[in-house]
Amino acid sequence: MKDNKKILFVHYGDNWIRGSERCLLDLISHLDTTQFEPIVWTNNAELALQLKQQKIECYQDDFPLLLGWHKPQLDVISWINLVAKGRQIIRRKEIALIHVNSAAPCQWMTLVARICSCPLVTHLHSEYLSRDRATLGLHLSPNIITASNAITHNLRQDGYPNDQLTIVHNGIDVEQLSKQPEVNVIQRLHLDKDAVVYATVGSLIHRKGVDRILTALRYLLLEYPNSHLVVIGDGEKRGELIELTRSLHLEHYVHFVGEQTNVIGWLKGCDAFVSAAREEAFGLVIAEAAIANLPIIAPYEGGIPEIVQHGETALLYPNCGYAPLLDMMRCVRNHPQECGEIAQRAKEHITNQFNIERYVSQIEQRYTRLINEPCAAFPPLYACFKPLKTAFANQQKNGGDYDAPAQYHI
Repeated sequence: MKDNKKILFVHYGDNWIRGSERCLLDLISHLDTTQFEPIVWTNNAELALQLKQQKIECYQDDFPLLLGWHKPQLDVISWINLVAKGRQIIRRKEIALIHVNSAAPCQWMTLVARICSCPLVTHLHSEYLSRDRATLGLHLSPNIITASNAITHNLRQDGYPNDQLTIVHNGIDVEQLSKQPEVNVIQRLHLDKDAVVYATVGSLIHRKGVDRILTALRYLLLEYPNSHLVVIGDGEKRGELIELTRSLHLEHYVHFVGEQTNVIGWLKGCDAFVSAAREEAFGLVIAEAAIANLPIIAPYEGGIPEIVQHGETALLYPNCGYAPLLDMMRCVRNHPQECGEIAQRAKEHITNQFNIERYVSQIEQRYTRLINEPCAAFPPLYACFKPLKTAFANQQKNGGDYDAPAQYHI
């Protein structure tokens, strides 16, 4: 019989494979199976499908949240059923540790862990509003891993204990991603041979700031008429962004190619990567762009400066409007050799510091420590109200807004 510990991963998310899902899949596929056995419980059908294809034991259920953003907001019976099923899985499968992947499952899994006296760690891949930190019971988690130091700021301001916080920067499977064949973007999109192609990758949502890249491109074309932008990804703002493209007369210069399974291949076929994110907890795609050996243009925002440094491994700009972004896009055109050298340094940096082996090893070390040490005392129930203090402080500071809003980054 295998002497390994069973880890229950509980993931909440929309039905897609993006940042947090990709990190979870990479973590599970690289776990040391002589020590750990993964079992997953999720509401994400696409994630469940991929896990089952990998022969990972997986349970799928709806995860209605109490006081969530979507109706029903007070489905107490369903919440009680989630608690009951969580207890059942832990006891039947003899779970040694619970890994909550995103904040939402804390709402019931912290209670389940208390009842079952099971160690629990919450893994955060993004920041959460004070409202969500309170209603999801994030401060009831006895241990939290964050993907960047930037994600810890609000938690620390709330008063979450420093010794229960661990920062583990995301890692990427450099070897696997490097194998993706290059897409001949010039040929695929029927562009002129001398076209210079910028690429951006991500969900087409307000937070990702693609609208700012479009505005910057409009001005860049006045100086460099052969500039193009490839937009890889999809989302709720796609229609608005296409309409903005038309209003800026960019139809022949902007190419929406949708979701792609071989993102690195597309990036390899471009000349530079550009991000205009209004908020960015980590920026996994920045690491991927480095593996594609592209000059990286990105804002000083969130966890990005934790991955790359201006002038050494990227071109970083102040995150305000499109003008600083435009300056960096010009820099790629004006200084191609220097930008190529920056791209090469970025590739070496990411390969050495942000690889999947380092990522998995750090998390496995955390698992071992939590499993072997006496089960830590769970925070008192009133701890879930700690974010309210931060909310009221921010309300005073921001003139009525409970959290520093993304729309300040125009």
